[in-house]
Amino acid sequence: MYWYGAPDSEGNNLATCIWQSRRHAIAANSRPNHIVAARLAVASFESFTLERHVIRKVQGEAGITVEPYTSGDVGW
Repeated sequence: MYWYGAPDSEGNNLATCIWQSRRHAIAANSRPNHIVAARLAVASFESFTLERHVIRKVQGEAGITVEPYTSGDVGW
């Protein structure tokens, strides 16, 4: 899933790619939609920082957690 938002009043923006797993993210890296999204980031911003996080949803709980990705395979 791709989300490309609008910049805030300071010019900051959060463009996001969400994958089912780390394995899916690696496989999708060279697919056309991801290449388009990466080119948009390069063309749209003076600078950018790439961050990786893990989004977790526990069955039976109402919310999610967002944690920095450190290493290893995540997802399914």
